[in-house]
Amino acid sequence: MGVDSQKPSIAAGGASGKLKSFISLTKPRQLSLLLVTMYGAYFAAGGSLDPRSLALLTVMGVSSIGGVTAFNMYFDIDIDSRMSRTRKRPLPSGVLTPFEALVGSIALIVVGLVSAAAINKYVLFTVLAGLYFDIVGYTQLTKRFTPLSIIFGSIAGSMPALGGWAAAAGSITLGGILLALVVFLWQPMHVWFLGYYFKEDYMKAMIPILPSGGDPKIISVLIAMSLVGLVAVSWSFAMYYGYGYLTAILTTVLAALAVSRIGWFAKTGDKKGALRLFKFASPIIAVVFLLLPIERAAVVALLA
Repeated sequence: MGVDSQKPSIAAGGASGKLKSFISLTKPRQLSLLLVTMYGAYFAAGGSLDPRSLALLTVMGVSSIGGVTAFNMYFDIDIDSRMSRTRKRPLPSGVLTPFEALVGSIALIVVGLVSAAAINKYVLFTVLAGLYFDIVGYTQLTKRFTPLSIIFGSIAGSMPALGGWAAAAGSITLGGILLALVVFLWQPMHVWFLGYYFKEDYMKAMIPILPSGGDPKIISVLIAMSLVGLVAVSWSFAMYYGYGYLTAILTTVLAALAVSRIGWFAKTGDKKGALRLFKFASPIIAVVFLLLPIERAAVVALLA
């Protein structure tokens, strides 16, 4: 009776229910954060406000990032079904079938590739690189076998910023590489503190993320080092391009606050503290990609 009673509720949603469930496969919060890095890099490089250009960039970003994320979740059904925090997702819960997820994710990826090619070949390269490093490098080759999988995942996560810059600049130049490095160096804080909070889940799913078996002191040192690198990259951008100094200052302040809190976490290994540090990561990346375009616009206006 329990199984039968669930069928009408799934069917009752119809096509709209399926669509809503598929949208959740794209991880809208993560998608939104990566879109912030894409738009931020685009405008930091002097991107146009032309509606057609922005529409094309938006289609490219939403479809490529969302498609790769959904495709990733198609491959991770078995992992998600073992973890308490993910077993209610559409695929392990049976709300969506693997075939539906596969078709939908491939369709999004194709749209992303076509729209990227319509922008320029360098943006297309970033989409292809994101697809390779996320699906092949991260999900297929390393996620289930080594904590070093974060390297591949972080490269994939930095591609939207590189793509946004390339869309405006017309090529991949130093600024885009530096902003991609900002995202790359930010991700250990974003990933490992959440991984520490859910470390029992990762151990249950046999995913060798560093926090699941790592010493809080080692994790803290590595994350602090990545934040120092992030600050250095922010200052390098400002000194090379002549704008972004306020961004670098605020990033330094936030990173210093984070490192002080990380020091407390290293001593206690407190899980709730890890969750708070995970949440503190988002403002750091937001400062860079929201403030930097404003600084550039201000400099351009002053020089006009």
